[in-house]
Amino acid sequence: MKRTALSLLGCLAVASGLTFAQGTPPQQQQQQPPPPTPMQDKQKPDVTLTGCVTQGSSPTTFILDNARLNVDDRGEKGKIFLIVSAAEDLNLAKHLNHEVSVTGTADQKTMVTPPAGQKVDEKDLPKLSAKSVITVADKCTTSSAK
Repeated sequence: MKRTALSLLGCLAVASGLTFAQGTPPQQQQQQPPPPTPMQDKQKPDVTLTGCVTQGSSPTTFILDNARLNVDDRGEKGKIFLIVSAAEDLNLAKHLNHEVSVTGTADQKTMVTPPAGQKVDEKDLPKLSAKSVITVADKCTTSSAK
């Protein structure tokens, strides 16, 4: 009896092995596009703005006043940006009250118009993440109205 049971068990094991070996046909591998990579911040293009570096509300806060893309276009209205250093080696203090060209990424938000006779609050200014600063002139040309 044991011999028969062992034989039967052996046959079942062999049959199971053959069934799995033949089994279901392998699924066809579909060519799927690679999974999407995490969205990087939409890279803003670098711009070069020319304007005057002025002192903000603290010794480490700087404003780019009368900033223009094309300095030769007298019809272009100058804008005001809060300069945020995107590079550690920018020494904005040495450019204070100089006309400079700043290369970096700029916010596109519109500036809030202050009440007559008042300045725009720095927190409301669009930010310019400066990567490089080059002096254009040792003194500023006309500045925009604040």
